[in-house]
Amino acid sequence: MLYDLVVLGGGSGGLNVAGAAAAVGAKVALIEANRLGGECTFTACVPSKALICAADLARRLSMADRYGITVGAVEIDFAAVMDRVRSVVNSFAVSDIEAMQKRGVEVVYGRGRFDAYDTVVVDESRAIRGKAFVIATGSRPAMPPIEGLEAAGPLTNETIWGLTERPESLAVIGAGAVGLELAQAMARLGVEVTILESAPRILPQEDPEVGRRLRATFEAEGIKIFANVDISNVECRDEGKVVHFADRATGHSFQATRSALLVAAGRRANVDRLNLAAVGIDADARGVIPVNGSLQTSARQIYAIGDVIGRNQWTHAAEREAAVVFQNAVLGLPKRYDDAVMPRATFTDPEVAAVGRTHGFEAPARARILEVEYEELDRARIEGRTQGFARVAVTPSGKILGATILGDNAALVLQEFVVAMEQDLTLNHLLNTIHPYPTHAGLVRALATQFASTRLENGLARAALRLVYGYEPPATLAGSGPES
Repeated sequence: MLYDLVVLGGGSGGLNVAGAAAAVGAKVALIEANRLGGECTFTACVPSKALICAADLARRLSMADRYGITVGAVEIDFAAVMDRVRSVVNSFAVSDIEAMQKRGVEVVYGRGRFDAYDTVVVDESRAIRGKAFVIATGSRPAMPPIEGLEAAGPLTNETIWGLTERPESLAVIGAGAVGLELAQAMARLGVEVTILESAPRILPQEDPEVGRRLRATFEAEGIKIFANVDISNVECRDEGKVVHFADRATGHSFQATRSALLVAAGRRANVDRLNLAAVGIDADARGVIPVNGSLQTSARQIYAIGDVIGRNQWTHAAEREAAVVFQNAVLGLPKRYDDAVMPRATFTDPEVAAVGRTHGFEAPARARILEVEYEELDRARIEGRTQGFARVAVTPSGKILGATILGDNAALVLQEFVVAMEQDLTLNHLLNTIHPYPTHAGLVRALATQFASTRLENGLARAALRLVYGYEPPATLAGSGPES
């Protein structure tokens, strides 16, 4: 049989492109080496958020007396928490299988490798021919070249879900989104946590102010953080796993002895067994496959999406990439991939969400940077959760260049800026949109009102703004200049 589309990898990207193609009548084969759902379902999005939910509940219960509620000592059954996490994961896995069956996708279990430009061989036993192919094989945790690390048997985001007993202490290598989410969740479930990061600050890809405030929050919860460090080696002793590291700034050496070790220091693309040489595709040292604006590889009929292209390693990015490939490879409608407005979120507490450019060298010189604190937001004050801020970068005319939010419901509130950026709306449009009161979306109105106040030059207009929107316009605003 000649398939219209052959997809290698049943993660979020592969499932989406396979399902969309089958829905329009294409003959689709989906090859998966393990289980449908991929990293997001089994080792990332789903289990981590289930764990975070339990940890957040434990934290809130321990602070209930602040709200006049007495619940007594909070006891955590770690084994039961992990059982619930695995149960949630299994429910998602079943739904993925059912979805593919309903759409008529033929699922082939096994490892596929290219044998020719039109053929993939599965487990050396079945040849599958296709008109077009999509590589969506995902990625795996990368192991930093640290002496003794692998011998120490570190946990990763793939293996931590097998824990049934709570470790007494945990060292986390890596302070990106994965490391921070898991570190805080484990700490709130009663584990003594230490974070080690080679970059000068935690969450280095985000606004420096986010990292500064989030670090303060983590440390207030008892989490130890060492940034800007070099880890020389790891050794196993009777008392635990000993991580030796040095502060780059001072040169001082330290060691952390912990009962468990978690590595969250980047990813490596899963392309080793694909035999890419057979189709003339060259991956880089990290396994990343280069693609053009249509997400085509150097082989015209072979596309790549998700973690293997090394761009935005998030489920929602893979879904967008799948939509682009569906149009190009299945419908034959030229479509280019644009990730200029790609939101990102880190589900710590407080939550982090960002899109576009909002800080430092990333923001254009003529950008206006507007900022509002959570403590100015009525909903945050009502709930007694005032940690955080929202920052937006705009052009003099109000076009949104980017936004960063640290605080409750950050990812949800950010979506308003994402829609505005995608639809070329300005802060003035958001100001004239009715926002229900009181919600965290009040951040958006506050920022939009702040922008409008800088454009009003006469006292009557400023007074009207104060009367209608309940906002006191500042006399001046840093970063605001004359409109071009």
